[in-house]
Amino acid sequence: MDAVPDVISFGSDDRPRRPTRRVVIVGAGLVAVALGAIAVLALGDEPGTPPVASRPSPSPVVTSAPPSPSAPEHPGPPCLPVGWGQRPALPAPVAGLRIDQAATAGGALDRCDRTAVDGPWTVVVRGPGGSLGRGGAVVTFPADPLRSGRAVLVGTARARAASGVVTWPIAGKNARVRGDLTESDLVKLAALTHVVDGRPTVDPPAGFTVVARGPYRAPSLHELRYGGADVGELAALGPLVYTGVTSGGWFEDQLYAEATRDGGTVDGQPAVMLGVAGGSATLAWEPAPGLVAFVGYSGGEPGDAALAALGRLAERTRVLDTADWQALGPVVADQQIGLAQIR
Repeated sequence: MDAVPDVISFGSDDRPRRPTRRVVIVGAGLVAVALGAIAVLALGDEPGTPPVASRPSPSPVVTSAPPSPSAPEHPGPPCLPVGWGQRPALPAPVAGLRIDQAATAGGALDRCDRTAVDGPWTVVVRGPGGSLGRGGAVVTFPADPLRSGRAVLVGTARARAASGVVTWPIAGKNARVRGDLTESDLVKLAALTHVVDGRPTVDPPAGFTVVARGPYRAPSLHELRYGGADVGELAALGPLVYTGVTSGGWFEDQLYAEATRDGGTVDGQPAVMLGVAGGSATLAWEPAPGLVAFVGYSGGEPGDAALAALGRLAERTRVLDTADWQALGPVVADQQIGLAQIR
């Protein structure tokens, strides 16, 4: 399965070309000629000077075109904030996750997917007692169909099912529901899925709740990177530690496709330990419906000691608002976030 890539492409650094010296000299000469003509006409029109019956119109002033503004460093649609397009909307903007009492402020990275809203969309559904990556499912449309698996029916449509996933045709394309529910519940959710204006909606059956709807891929993922020594966990976690906040059904969808383990609780919310966000391991939880926060590391050995260290760091995290995040001067990296393989 593809993880969030660590190789960053910073895009083109092209800048607008300045006009050549010859163009500047020619433009300046034309301006001087025009200004001279205007001065002569003005002197001939002093008070008491008889009107001239026929006076040629002054030559138009020729000026060089104003310099074009600098080309944007990252052309295309704007980089959207975390949680953009998600329903229900986040109760308050969340732009980052800082580890308090760290020796440094951390290096800020804004992973930006400017085309996420044009891709697939998702609906996250949870059953009774469900939490992030537990007791639920993610419906995605459009999605690639399964190439193998058992033949099942979704309503009257011929569908395919494999362990934890069902795909079926709908609205001229295919949709997918993936989760840790029973196959009968997955098929039931599929049958209750509709496509409106190209986006999926789900009428949840009794006992189930729609947690969030939005783009499958995250429009943005805001990450802070620290040295393991800077946060006091070098021995347990190695040289690199990171935090992040993101949205989009991709994260939970991949939780259902990967082996995970329970990660205790963070701020009273159930957490999971996984490798979905890259690195050696990641501890993730849901501070608000549809919002994913995580702490991870790269370089150490996964295990109980690492999980305990991640838990300690998670309890030291503090949410940053947009102003706090921008004050860190984040580097923007254009890339697609959270593309999952069809299993």
